[in-house]
Amino acid sequence: MPRNLSTITTKFLASGVGVNAICRALSPISNYSRCESSAFVRRALTHAIHKDVIGVEISPYAEFIPTKTTLLLGEGRGRSQDYLEAIETEEQINKAAIETSAQLKKSRYFFEQANVVTEEIKPILYYYGSMYFLDFICLNIVRRRLIGSRGHGLSITNDSEGWDFNKNWARNKCRVQIGSAGDFPFYVDALTVSGWTTLFSQFRFHHEAMDDPYILLDNPKPLFTEKVSLDKLCNFNKDKYLDDYPDVKEWLIGTNEGMVWKLTELLMDVIVVYIASSLARYYTPAWIGIIEANKSDIYNDVRAAYQNVSEGLPLFFADEHPFDYSYGTRIPPY
Repeated sequence: MPRNLSTITTKFLASGVGVNAICRALSPISNYSRCESSAFVRRALTHAIHKDVIGVEISPYAEFIPTKTTLLLGEGRGRSQDYLEAIETEEQINKAAIETSAQLKKSRYFFEQANVVTEEIKPILYYYGSMYFLDFICLNIVRRRLIGSRGHGLSITNDSEGWDFNKNWARNKCRVQIGSAGDFPFYVDALTVSGWTTLFSQFRFHHEAMDDPYILLDNPKPLFTEKVSLDKLCNFNKDKYLDDYPDVKEWLIGTNEGMVWKLTELLMDVIVVYIASSLARYYTPAWIGIIEANKSDIYNDVRAAYQNVSEGLPLFFADEHPFDYSYGTRIPPY
Protein backbone atom coordinates (compact mmCIF):
# COMPACT_ATOMS: atom_id res chain seq x y z
CA MET A 1 0.00 0.00 0.00
CA PRO A 2 1.19 3.60 -0.49
CA ARG A 3 3.17 4.98 2.38
CA ASN A 4 1.81 7.71 4.60
CA LEU A 5 3.35 11.01 3.51
CA SER A 6 2.10 13.05 6.43
CA THR A 7 4.98 12.34 8.82
CA ILE A 8 7.79 12.97 6.38
CA THR A 9 6.56 15.46 3.79
CA THR A 10 7.09 18.54 5.96
CA LYS A 11 10.76 17.80 6.53
CA PHE A 12 11.49 17.36 2.84
CA LEU A 13 9.44 20.37 1.77
CA ALA A 14 11.35 22.49 4.26
CA SER A 15 14.56 21.48 2.49
CA GLY A 16 13.17 22.62 -0.85
CA VAL A 17 12.25 19.17 -2.21
CA GLY A 18 9.06 19.22 -4.28
CA VAL A 19 6.02 17.03 -3.71
CA ASN A 20 6.53 15.20 -7.01
CA ALA A 21 10.08 14.31 -6.04
CA ILE A 22 8.84 13.01 -2.68
CA CYS A 23 6.16 10.89 -4.33
CA ARG A 24 8.72 9.42 -6.72
CA ALA A 25 11.08 8.64 -3.85
CA LEU A 26 8.33 6.90 -1.90
CA SER A 27 6.86 5.01 -4.85
CA PRO A 28 7.11 1.22 -4.42
CA ILE A 29 8.87 0.93 -7.77
CA SER A 30 11.66 3.17 -6.44
CA ASN A 31 12.79 0.17 -4.38
CA TYR A 32 14.09 -1.29 -7.63
CA SER A 33 16.02 1.84 -8.64
CA ARG A 34 19.38 0.07 -8.61
CA CYS A 35 17.98 -2.43 -11.09
CA GLU A 36 17.76 0.29 -13.73
CA SER A 37 21.50 -0.28 -14.09
CA SER A 38 22.19 -3.30 -16.29
CA ALA A 39 25.57 -3.72 -14.56
CA PHE A 40 23.86 -4.05 -11.18
CA VAL A 41 21.31 -6.53 -12.53
CA ARG A 42 24.12 -8.56 -14.07
CA ARG A 43 25.93 -8.83 -10.74
CA ALA A 44 22.75 -9.56 -8.80
CA LEU A 45 21.54 -12.20 -11.23
CA THR A 46 24.94 -13.91 -11.28
CA HIS A 47 24.85 -14.00 -7.49
CA ALA A 48 21.32 -15.43 -7.41
CA ILE A 49 22.21 -18.19 -9.86
CA HIS A 50 25.67 -19.22 -8.65
CA LYS A 51 25.72 -18.64 -4.88
CA ASP A 52 23.88 -21.74 -3.67
CA VAL A 53 20.49 -20.13 -4.12
CA ILE A 54 18.93 -22.40 -6.74
CA GLY A 55 16.62 -24.89 -5.10
CA VAL A 56 16.98 -23.36 -1.63
CA GLU A 57 13.61 -22.82 0.00
CA ILE A 58 13.91 -19.11 0.75
CA SER A 59 10.14 -18.89 1.24
CA PRO A 60 7.31 -21.40 0.87
CA TYR A 61 5.94 -19.38 -2.06
CA ALA A 62 8.69 -18.28 -4.45
CA GLU A 63 11.39 -20.87 -4.20
CA PHE A 64 13.85 -20.71 -7.05
CA ILE A 65 15.20 -19.39 -10.27
CA PRO A 66 14.10 -22.33 -12.44
CA THR A 67 16.73 -24.67 -13.81
CA LYS A 68 16.67 -26.43 -17.16
CA THR A 69 15.41 -29.59 -15.43
CA THR A 70 12.56 -27.72 -13.80
CA LEU A 71 11.53 -26.07 -17.06
CA LEU A 72 11.54 -29.41 -18.87
CA LEU A 73 9.13 -30.74 -16.25
CA GLY A 74 6.60 -28.07 -17.13
CA GLU A 75 7.32 -27.85 -20.87
CA GLY A 76 4.18 -27.81 -22.99
CA ARG A 77 1.90 -27.75 -19.95
CA GLY A 78 1.38 -24.01 -19.59
CA ARG A 79 -0.95 -21.39 -21.05
CA SER A 80 1.62 -19.95 -23.45
CA GLN A 81 3.01 -21.29 -26.71
CA ASP A 82 6.33 -19.63 -25.93
CA TYR A 83 9.34 -21.73 -25.01
CA LEU A 84 10.97 -20.95 -21.67
CA GLU A 85 14.72 -21.37 -21.26
CA ALA A 86 16.79 -21.35 -18.07
CA ILE A 87 19.18 -18.48 -17.44
CA GLU A 88 22.49 -20.26 -16.97
CA THR A 89 25.27 -18.92 -19.19
CA GLU A 90 27.07 -15.59 -18.99
CA GLU A 91 25.56 -14.61 -22.35
CA GLN A 92 22.04 -15.31 -21.05
CA ILE A 93 22.74 -13.29 -17.91
CA ASN A 94 24.02 -10.37 -19.99
CA LYS A 95 20.93 -10.41 -22.21
CA ALA A 96 18.63 -10.59 -19.20
CA ALA A 97 20.42 -7.68 -17.53
CA ILE A 98 20.18 -5.44 -20.59
CA GLU A 99 16.53 -6.26 -21.27
CA THR A 100 15.21 -6.09 -17.73
CA SER A 101 16.95 -2.88 -16.70
CA ALA A 102 15.49 -1.17 -19.77
CA GLN A 103 11.99 -2.55 -19.14
CA LEU A 104 12.08 -1.43 -15.52
CA LYS A 105 13.02 2.10 -16.53
CA LYS A 106 10.11 2.17 -19.00
CA SER A 107 7.77 0.95 -16.29
CA ARG A 108 8.78 3.75 -13.94
CA TYR A 109 8.36 6.40 -16.63
CA PHE A 110 4.90 5.14 -17.58
CA PHE A 111 3.71 4.98 -13.96
CA GLU A 112 5.04 8.47 -13.25
CA GLN A 113 3.32 9.93 -16.29
CA ALA A 114 0.08 8.12 -15.49
CA ASN A 115 -0.15 10.16 -12.30
CA VAL A 116 -0.27 13.47 -14.15
CA VAL A 117 -2.23 12.87 -17.37
CA THR A 118 -5.98 13.22 -17.82
CA GLU A 119 -8.47 10.43 -17.21
CA GLU A 120 -8.94 9.89 -20.94
CA ILE A 121 -5.47 8.37 -21.34
CA LYS A 122 -4.51 7.18 -17.84
CA PRO A 123 -5.25 3.49 -18.41
CA ILE A 124 -2.96 3.30 -21.44
CA LEU A 125 0.02 4.42 -19.36
CA TYR A 126 -0.88 2.25 -16.37
CA TYR A 127 -1.23 -0.80 -18.59
CA TYR A 128 2.13 -0.37 -20.28
CA GLY A 129 3.73 0.39 -16.92
CA SER A 130 2.43 -2.89 -15.52
CA MET A 131 3.44 -4.81 -18.64
CA TYR A 132 7.01 -3.50 -18.54
CA PHE A 133 7.24 -4.24 -14.82
CA LEU A 134 6.15 -7.84 -15.42
CA ASP A 135 8.73 -8.02 -18.21
CA PHE A 136 11.34 -6.97 -15.66
CA ILE A 137 10.26 -9.67 -13.21
CA CYS A 138 9.78 -12.52 -15.66
CA LEU A 139 12.84 -11.93 -17.85
CA ASN A 140 15.00 -11.97 -14.74
CA ILE A 141 13.98 -15.55 -14.05
CA VAL A 142 13.58 -17.16 -17.50
CA ARG A 143 14.54 -16.51 -21.09
CA ARG A 144 11.63 -16.30 -23.52
CA ARG A 145 11.81 -17.85 -26.96
CA LEU A 146 8.87 -16.46 -28.88
CA ILE A 147 6.85 -19.19 -30.59
CA GLY A 148 3.46 -17.59 -31.01
CA SER A 149 2.74 -14.16 -32.39
CA ARG A 150 3.63 -10.96 -30.57
CA GLY A 151 0.83 -9.21 -28.77
CA HIS A 152 -0.76 -8.62 -25.39
CA GLY A 153 -2.06 -12.17 -25.02
CA LEU A 154 -5.45 -10.66 -24.22
CA SER A 155 -8.30 -9.74 -26.54
CA ILE A 156 -11.38 -7.62 -25.93
CA THR A 157 -14.85 -8.08 -27.44
CA ASN A 158 -17.57 -5.44 -27.18
CA ASP A 159 -21.13 -5.62 -28.49
CA SER A 160 -21.18 -1.86 -29.09
CA GLU A 161 -18.91 1.18 -29.12
CA GLY A 162 -20.64 2.50 -26.03
CA TRP A 163 -23.08 5.05 -27.35
CA ASP A 164 -25.68 3.00 -25.50
CA PHE A 165 -23.57 2.94 -22.32
CA ASN A 166 -25.49 2.31 -19.10
CA LYS A 167 -24.93 0.55 -15.79
CA ASN A 168 -25.24 -2.85 -17.46
CA TRP A 169 -22.80 -2.20 -20.31
CA ALA A 170 -19.75 -3.52 -18.43
CA ARG A 171 -21.72 -6.56 -17.32
CA ASN A 172 -23.25 -7.56 -20.63
CA LYS A 173 -21.35 -6.00 -23.52
CA CYS A 174 -17.63 -5.92 -22.61
CA ARG A 175 -15.67 -9.18 -22.41
CA VAL A 176 -12.03 -10.23 -22.44
CA GLN A 177 -10.28 -13.50 -23.23
CA ILE A 178 -6.79 -14.82 -22.49
CA GLY A 179 -5.02 -16.23 -25.53
CA SER A 180 -2.30 -18.84 -25.92
CA ALA A 181 0.16 -16.41 -27.53
CA GLY A 182 1.44 -13.05 -26.39
CA ASP A 183 2.56 -11.45 -23.17
CA PHE A 184 -0.05 -12.31 -20.53
CA PRO A 185 0.07 -16.13 -20.85
CA PHE A 186 3.88 -15.86 -20.89
CA TYR A 187 3.77 -13.94 -17.60
CA VAL A 188 1.54 -16.61 -16.06
CA ASP A 189 3.85 -19.45 -17.12
CA ALA A 190 7.09 -17.68 -16.19
CA LEU A 191 5.75 -16.95 -12.71
CA THR A 192 4.38 -20.48 -12.33
CA VAL A 193 7.66 -22.23 -13.17
CA SER A 194 9.43 -19.91 -10.73
CA GLY A 195 7.22 -20.95 -7.83
CA TRP A 196 4.65 -18.15 -7.97
CA THR A 197 1.46 -20.18 -8.35
CA THR A 198 -1.79 -18.42 -9.27
CA LEU A 199 -5.31 -19.52 -10.08
CA PHE A 200 -4.37 -18.75 -13.70
CA SER A 201 -1.64 -21.43 -13.59
CA GLN A 202 -2.25 -24.58 -15.60
CA PHE A 203 -0.11 -26.53 -13.11
CA ARG A 204 2.03 -26.12 -10.03
CA PHE A 205 5.13 -27.80 -8.69
CA HIS A 206 4.88 -29.78 -5.48
CA HIS A 207 7.17 -31.80 -3.28
CA GLU A 208 6.45 -33.48 0.02
CA ALA A 209 9.83 -32.69 1.58
CA MET A 210 12.88 -30.60 0.75
CA ASP A 211 14.87 -33.59 -0.52
CA ASP A 212 12.02 -34.99 -2.62
CA PRO A 213 11.93 -34.31 -6.36
CA TYR A 214 9.28 -31.95 -7.64
CA ILE A 215 6.15 -33.36 -9.21
CA LEU A 216 3.72 -31.49 -11.42
CA LEU A 217 0.07 -31.12 -10.40
CA ASP A 218 -2.36 -30.00 -13.11
CA ASN A 219 -4.89 -27.33 -12.22
CA PRO A 220 -8.34 -28.89 -12.80
CA LYS A 221 -9.91 -25.50 -13.62
CA PRO A 222 -7.48 -22.68 -14.51
CA LEU A 223 -9.03 -19.26 -14.15
CA PHE A 224 -10.68 -17.65 -17.19
CA THR A 225 -10.22 -20.18 -19.97
CA GLU A 226 -13.34 -18.61 -21.47
CA LYS A 227 -14.44 -15.04 -22.14
CA VAL A 228 -15.14 -13.07 -18.99
CA SER A 229 -16.96 -9.78 -18.51
CA LEU A 230 -15.44 -6.63 -17.05
CA ASP A 231 -18.09 -6.78 -14.34
CA LYS A 232 -17.08 -10.32 -13.33
CA LEU A 233 -13.42 -9.33 -13.23
CA CYS A 234 -14.16 -6.42 -10.92
CA ASN A 235 -16.46 -8.47 -8.70
CA PHE A 236 -14.75 -11.84 -8.74
CA ASN A 237 -15.68 -13.95 -5.72
CA LYS A 238 -12.82 -16.23 -4.82
CA ASP A 239 -14.76 -18.18 -2.19
CA LYS A 240 -17.61 -18.89 -4.57
CA TYR A 241 -15.13 -19.96 -7.25
CA LEU A 242 -13.49 -22.46 -4.90
CA ASP A 243 -16.90 -23.70 -3.72
CA ASP A 244 -17.97 -24.19 -7.33
CA TYR A 245 -14.72 -26.03 -8.13
CA PRO A 246 -13.72 -28.07 -5.05
CA ASP A 247 -11.02 -29.82 -7.10
CA VAL A 248 -9.22 -26.47 -7.33
CA LYS A 249 -9.44 -26.07 -3.55
CA GLU A 250 -7.86 -29.50 -3.20
CA TRP A 251 -5.20 -28.58 -5.80
CA LEU A 252 -4.17 -25.63 -3.61
CA ILE A 253 -3.43 -27.79 -0.57
CA GLY A 254 0.24 -27.38 0.29
CA THR A 255 0.49 -23.84 -1.12
CA ASN A 256 0.41 -20.49 0.65
CA GLU A 257 -3.16 -19.77 -0.40
CA GLY A 258 -3.04 -16.16 0.73
CA MET A 259 -0.07 -15.46 -1.51
CA VAL A 260 -1.61 -17.42 -4.39
CA TRP A 261 -4.73 -15.32 -4.14
CA LYS A 262 -2.81 -12.02 -3.82
CA LEU A 263 -0.87 -12.57 -7.03
CA THR A 264 -4.00 -13.84 -8.79
CA GLU A 265 -5.79 -10.64 -7.76
CA LEU A 266 -2.91 -8.49 -9.03
CA LEU A 267 -2.93 -10.25 -12.40
CA MET A 268 -6.69 -9.79 -12.62
CA ASP A 269 -6.13 -6.07 -12.10
CA VAL A 270 -3.62 -6.11 -14.97
CA ILE A 271 -6.44 -7.49 -17.13
CA VAL A 272 -8.83 -4.79 -15.86
CA VAL A 273 -6.32 -2.09 -16.78
CA TYR A 274 -5.82 -3.73 -20.19
CA ILE A 275 -9.57 -3.55 -20.81
CA ALA A 276 -9.64 0.10 -19.70
CA SER A 277 -6.71 0.93 -21.99
CA SER A 278 -8.42 -0.78 -24.94
CA LEU A 279 -11.65 1.10 -24.28
CA ALA A 280 -9.76 4.38 -24.05
CA ARG A 281 -8.05 3.70 -27.40
CA TYR A 282 -10.76 2.06 -29.47
CA TYR A 283 -14.13 2.54 -27.75
CA THR A 284 -14.12 6.18 -26.73
CA PRO A 285 -17.89 6.50 -26.11
CA ALA A 286 -17.78 3.61 -23.66
CA TRP A 287 -14.70 4.93 -21.89
CA ILE A 288 -16.21 8.42 -21.54
CA GLY A 289 -19.31 6.79 -20.07
CA ILE A 290 -17.16 4.96 -17.52
CA ILE A 291 -15.08 7.93 -16.37
CA GLU A 292 -18.09 10.24 -16.15
CA ALA A 293 -19.40 7.75 -13.58
CA ASN A 294 -22.96 9.06 -13.83
CA LYS A 295 -24.30 5.83 -15.29
CA SER A 296 -22.02 3.26 -13.65
CA ASP A 297 -19.70 2.99 -10.64
CA ILE A 298 -17.31 0.61 -12.45
CA TYR A 299 -14.64 3.34 -12.56
CA ASN A 300 -14.08 2.91 -8.82
CA ASP A 301 -12.90 -0.61 -9.57
CA VAL A 302 -10.75 0.58 -12.47
CA ARG A 303 -9.04 3.18 -10.26
CA ALA A 304 -8.40 0.52 -7.62
CA ALA A 305 -6.77 -1.56 -10.36
CA TYR A 306 -4.52 1.40 -11.24
CA GLN A 307 -3.22 1.42 -7.68
CA ASN A 308 -2.75 -2.32 -7.55
CA VAL A 309 -0.69 -2.53 -10.75
CA SER A 310 1.50 0.50 -9.95
CA GLU A 311 1.97 -0.14 -6.22
CA GLY A 312 0.74 -3.63 -5.40
CA LEU A 313 2.85 -5.42 -8.01
CA PRO A 314 6.16 -3.78 -7.01
CA LEU A 315 5.41 -4.28 -3.31
CA PHE A 316 4.52 -7.93 -3.84
CA PHE A 317 7.81 -8.84 -5.48
CA ALA A 318 10.01 -6.57 -3.37
CA ASP A 319 10.17 -9.12 -0.56
CA GLU A 320 10.33 -12.18 -2.78
CA HIS A 321 13.41 -14.18 -3.73
CA PRO A 322 15.48 -13.45 -5.77
CA PHE A 323 14.64 -9.75 -5.53
CA ASP A 324 14.93 -9.51 -1.75
CA TYR A 325 17.87 -11.90 -1.46
CA SER A 326 20.06 -10.61 -4.26
CA TYR A 327 18.69 -7.27 -5.39
CA GLY A 328 18.27 -5.77 -1.95
CA THR A 329 14.88 -4.24 -2.72
CA ARG A 330 13.26 -4.79 0.66
CA ILE A 331 11.48 -1.64 1.82
CA PRO A 332 13.42 -0.22 4.78
CA PRO A 333 11.41 0.10 8.02
CA TYR A 334 10.79 3.54 9.50
